[in-house]
Formats: sequence, C-alpha cells, structure tokens
Amino acid sequence: MDELKKLHNAGTSDTSYDHVLKYTGIFGGVQGLKMLVSVVRVKLTAYILGGWGMGLITAYNAVSDFLNKASNMGIPLNATRQTSELFENGTDEQIAHKVMVIRTWVLWSAILSVLICLFFSPIISYFYFNHDWHRWPVVMLTSLVAVSNIIAEGECAILKGLRQVRKVALIETILALGTLLCTIPLYYLLGIRGVIVGLIACGFLSAIVHFFFSLPLVPYRVDMFSHRTFVEGLPLVKVGIPYVLAGVANSCLQMVVVAIILAHHTQTELGHYNAGWSLMFGYAGLVFLALESDYFPRLSSVSHDRLRMNDTINQQIDVCALILTPLLILLVVLMPFVLEVLYEKEFLIVQGMATLAVFYSFLRCMALPMGYSVLAKGHSIAFLVLEVCYDVFFGLLIWWCYNSFGLVGAGVAMSVGALYDVVIYFLYSHFRYGFVFRRSTLLFCIGQFVCLLAAVEYCYLVSPTPEVKYAAGAIAFIVSSGLSIYRLLHRSDCAKCIVRRFRR
Repeated sequence: MDELKKLHNAGTSDTSYDHVLKYTGIFGGVQGLKMLVSVVRVKLTAYILGGWGMGLITAYNAVSDFLNKASNMGIPLNATRQTSELFENGTDEQIAHKVMVIRTWVLWSAILSVLICLFFSPIISYFYFNHDWHRWPVVMLTSLVAVSNIIAEGECAILKGLRQVRKVALIETILALGTLLCTIPLYYLLGIRGVIVGLIACGFLSAIVHFFFSLPLVPYRVDMFSHRTFVEGLPLVKVGIPYVLAGVANSCLQMVVVAIILAHHTQTELGHYNAGWSLMFGYAGLVFLALESDYFPRLSSVSHDRLRMNDTINQQIDVCALILTPLLILLVVLMPFVLEVLYEKEFLIVQGMATLAVFYSFLRCMALPMGYSVLAKGHSIAFLVLEVCYDVFFGLLIWWCYNSFGLVGAGVAMSVGALYDVVIYFLYSHFRYGFVFRRSTLLFCIGQFVCLLAAVEYCYLVSPTPEVKYAAGAIAFIVSSGLSIYRLLHRSDCAKCIVRRFRR
C-alpha cells in the first residue's frame, strides 16, 4: 500500500506530445535491443534446428497462442482499462481490491487453458503431425506455456494500468536476454526435443520476472472460492467474452495459415513464411510495443472526453509514422543483407515477401491507434465484429495470394489486409466516436507513405543496378527523415528547446 501511494507523480500523469515521443522512443529502444538479441537467437536456432525446426517452433507457438486467447477471457485487456481508470480516480484500497479480483480470475483462466488443451490436443496432433493422433501428450505440454503466459499477462496488465511504463520496458529487456539464454542451450543439447522444453522455460521465466516487479506494488492475494470475488469479477469476463472470441478468431486465423502452408508444402516452407512474418512484426514492434504499454492506458483514462481522445490518437499516429517510416525505408534498401544476417542464405527467398509487407507495418501504425479507441471505450461486441471481419477477409486473401504467388503473395496479402484495417477502423471510429484526422497528421502520413512507396518501387520492383538502388534508397531515406525532423521541430517542446540552445 505504501508503494501505491508513491505512484502518482508528474511522470505518470503526463500526456503531452513529448511524453508520447519519449515512451515510444523508450519502447522502440527496447524493441531494437530485442531485435539485436533476436539476430543471435534466430541465427543460432536456424543453424542448430534448420528451417524444419523453426517451422515446428511456429506450430507450437500457434497452439500456445490459441490456448491463451481461448481462455484468458479478455481479462488482461479489461484489467488494464479498469486499473487505469481507478488509478486516475480511485483510492489505494480500491486499487488493491481490484488487483485481487483480477488475479483470482487470471488463475481461473489459467486452469481453463489446461482443460481446453486436454480437449483439443488429439485434434491438433492429427492436423499438425502428419495425421498422427498419438502426439497429443507433446501438444499437452504447450498448456504449461499458456498457463505461464496468462499469469504473466495478468501481472503485466496491472503494471500498465498503474502506469509503470519503465518497469514494463525493463521486463521486456530482461525477457529478451532471458529467452536467448533459455532456448539456445536447450536446442543445442536436446535438438528438436528442446523446442517444447525451451518454450516452457521461457514461459516460466516470463511469469517469474513479472511477479518480481508487480508483487512489491501490490502483494499477491487471491480468493478462489469467494462468491463475492466471483461476482465482482464477472464484469471483467462479460465484457471480455467478445475479446476472447476475437482472440480465438485471430488465433484460428494463424492456425489456418499454418494449415494452408502445410497442406501443400513442408515445415521448411512454413519456417520461411514465419521468418518474413517475424521480420515485419519485429520491425513494427519498434513502435507497436509502446501502444499497448503506454498508449492504451492513457487512451483509456481520457476515453470519456472526445476532444482529448481525438488528440491522443492523432499524437500517437504522428509519433509512430515519424519513427517507423525512415527505418522501414532502411529495411527495404538493406533487405538482402538483413535476411542473411538474421537467418541463413536459404532465407533470402523471403526477400520479396518481406519487402512488399513493409506497407503492412506502416499502415498498422495508423490502424492500431484508431483500433485501440474501441478497446478503450469497452465496446467489446463492436471489436469482435470488426476483428472477425478482418480475419475472414485476411484468411481468404492469403489463401488466394499464397496459393497463386507463394511467399510474395503472402507479403501482398499482409499489406492489403492492413489497408483494409485502416479504412474500416477509421470509418467506425469517425462515425461512432467522432474521430477525425488532423490535417497536418494526414498530410504527414501521406508524405511518409510516398517516400516508402518510392523506396519499394526503385529498390525492388524495377530491379535496378546496385548503384541506382542505393542512390534511390538514400534519397527516399533522406526525404523521409527530413519530414520526421521537420514534424518533430514543430510539435516537440524538447526539440524546440534544443534548437534554441544551438542557435545561441
């Protein structure tokens, strides 16, 4: 309780443009470190296990993700939103009680994940392991990963709601390094058998690290069989059920993608697809990690004020495009080099997919800030409908594109799917919540998109000579960086102060 009293300060209440820039930069740095660690981890994993082993990791992760989303009942998301609202207006006693209710329901959801895995493991074994029903005990082990992740997500949601952004960033850093130390020795010693053991070890590590940072703030307390606690937690679940269904739909989509690839190709091809997906997801994580950790709690606290909510969304889109676009252009220019460093030469086949998927990362930095407005408002049914529509659209799109054009088609499907997301979330948030793009934000995003489009055009599609490629890429990067710096100087008070000092 004493620790809770210390949480309210200027840092946790700041919502300025510089605050957005600061914590997006912090989480961008964390993600950058995670990517550097990932270079080592993926390189060693590809060397030790090969493409088949990486495909197996993808399959197990898909199962674990399905179990997580099928059983967490939307509690982490709602826990962040409700804790954030209490942080603004509630007492320390109310916060401590709410955390107890959250932890109790998180524990119940972890138990549920084990039961779901017990029911589905034979079916998953049949479809994932060459129609072999008898691999279900191995599939059951993924429930341990799901249990650990569910508990860790619950603690992380509490930290986010209490605006402990720095601690969340530190946790991400520790887990990035810890994952490397947990997995590589196991892969080396156990080979393919080390895949599931490594995933379980990483899950346990995640839960332990989250507890280390959350327990000093609010000591662990649950009340598993209390009727009062059960009733108080029901709103978490009632609002969360559509989120669960949306998560299940998304996980099913990922499992369908895996099944589509494995239907006509091998685990190696799945490993190639996962490499391209991971590259885009990891690169986009430079800004997306900040959305969930810092942006969503801030947006939840102003969700009842249309003007402040509108300003918060525009600020986040601004900062995401400002940071991410120059980095995406660099990625396009250096794509072959990046793939060879991150993986092995066999993964150069992913270049077309990854290059054409850069628009996915850019468009998502516009779609997600708008999409989080639905979550911040607690409109769970609307969120479910929007997400299921996207999953169906993307599932059909990638089925057609992958079967027609292979990995390149998958990259196109990712970008077209992200464009669909931008349009749908803008229309919904505009007509439901009155959201509008600031003219300056819209023009800035269009300018950055043109730079990215030029980089893809001249560095990949027209197949230029190396000299033309690097010259065109350099021009696109300089123009994009110039737009970002210009935007920064006009919006950031810190940047203005720095410029004034240099002028003196």
